[in-house]
Amino acid sequence: MMLAGNISRAQVSEENIVEERNEDEVEDDTKLFHFNLQLKNMHLWKGLHVTDAPMTAVDLNYTSKNGFFKAGVWGGRGFNGDYTEFDYYVSFMHKGWSLAIWDINNYSDFPDAKIFDYDRSTTSHFVDVTLAYQFQKVPLKLSWSTIVQGRDTFINDDGQLRNAYSNYVEASYVILDKSNWSLSGLVGGSWSFAPQEAHFYGDEPGITNVGFIYNRDLNIFDKFTLPVSATASWNPVQDYGAIQVAFNLF
Repeated sequence: MMLAGNISRAQVSEENIVEERNEDEVEDDTKLFHFNLQLKNMHLWKGLHVTDAPMTAVDLNYTSKNGFFKAGVWGGRGFNGDYTEFDYYVSFMHKGWSLAIWDINNYSDFPDAKIFDYDRSTTSHFVDVTLAYQFQKVPLKLSWSTIVQGRDTFINDDGQLRNAYSNYVEASYVILDKSNWSLSGLVGGSWSFAPQEAHFYGDEPGITNVGFIYNRDLNIFDKFTLPVSATASWNPVQDYGAIQVAFNLF
């Protein structure tokens, strides 16, 4: 028996299977692109107070299906208008190892900043490269970051402006990991390869970040889950501390 239009049931079934496969492929493709929005009471980064004002952070990225490659843009904006940042990044992950390259452009204090200005004497950019390893059998992560280009500079004995190549190393450890919350501890230190004590993170080498991070999934009216984190950070070199609270809205 033939269906209307001289199309067999076998052909219809085959077309339905193809359509379902196409829908699955479209769905998988959409999962490769991610858009996240955070709301914070302030912004901490490697022990530095980037802004003390409430702010929003947006992350738009592409992640490969196997998770090996990720690329995106990240932006932050303070509620009072004193903080603005727009970054580009790429990262690679394989068997616990990760390599991340960030072009960080915090132009809050650069009123005449140009988006593609990379001259070390005038730029608002700096390029930060991080190599990290997450141990598989213990919840320990080690990372090393070096600023390789941009406004991380010093003046040498000949009066020339040179890159300082400031470094930040960090060890973090998950102390407790429960079903809907976790507690981690971290310690980080900073120094420069330049022949001087001052570096991007402070006026002298030393411990620039000691902290704890508490993550929790809040159940809102039994309808959706809101991930929340609280970071308590102390910076002995800068002689200050702060608590950052972040809400991952989506």
